[in-house]
Amino acid sequence: MGIQQNEGQYKVRRIDTFQNQDKVLKESLSLFKGGSLDFLDEELSDEVTDVLSTEITETSTKKAFADNALKLQSNKGIHTECEAQVSNDDMMRFASYNIDLSRLHGIPFTTVIITTTKPGVTSYTNPSMTFTPKIINLKERDADKVLTEINNKLKARDYSSINPLQVIYLPLYGSDSGKTTAELLGTAIKLAPQVAQNDKPKQRKLHDLMILLAGSFMGKDTILKILEDNMISLENNSAVMALEDIGRNREKESIAVNLLRRGRSIQEISEDTGLIAERVIALKDELLAQA
Repeated sequence: MGIQQNEGQYKVRRIDTFQNQDKVLKESLSLFKGGSLDFLDEELSDEVTDVLSTEITETSTKKAFADNALKLQSNKGIHTECEAQVSNDDMMRFASYNIDLSRLHGIPFTTVIITTTKPGVTSYTNPSMTFTPKIINLKERDADKVLTEINNKLKARDYSSINPLQVIYLPLYGSDSGKTTAELLGTAIKLAPQVAQNDKPKQRKLHDLMILLAGSFMGKDTILKILEDNMISLENNSAVMALEDIGRNREKESIAVNLLRRGRSIQEISEDTGLIAERVIALKDELLAQA
């Protein structure tokens, strides 16, 4: 019997919108460790010393992956998750990750959830624990204020105090002046050469991360138009090619979900779509969780 699910209810959450954001955040935190705590709004006189493994063995055959884990100089950890909407099931999962990461690395962890919507759930409680992560809603950050601060620092040539993560994530911030995400992406792309101080590899990396992040909330054609307007070369652009791959994966996963609903086997779906069996299993698990 196939999995019963109303058409349109199912979202391939991890590989669709927010897996892209997970990837961007992980690489951004790895590259720009110095700005990580400021971006995560952590009031800590601390420094990031390492990006840790997030692979958690749940059983002998099944593994789970928390999104990101950072080790601090104070021998504490920060565990980050990107979510479109935060449910009670998410809170249970993150609380479990927090415990497992602490066991894995031998240090206490604080969880930070990054979202762009007001969360319906802010904590999780059971008889043995209360789990209250920090939740950052990027839409509550003021893009206009951040832009003013960045431009003032650029005028003062205070380049070292500009946080590259604020520039990368600028299009996801709210704007009191009504700037659209497309306008903010164009502005961020224009800022990259100045923020990178004409360091070409750093500039390309900033652009790559901006493009990949934009792929989670904006159509490919719109992104390409913004890049062309800002005279960004599209030839052999790794981020643009990644957008193409993401689009192909979304199509494959949409087909896989429909086949799962019809009761097809994991092996058959893997052979028909080209997705690895583990990915099809994960899709099935998510589909069942939302049924």
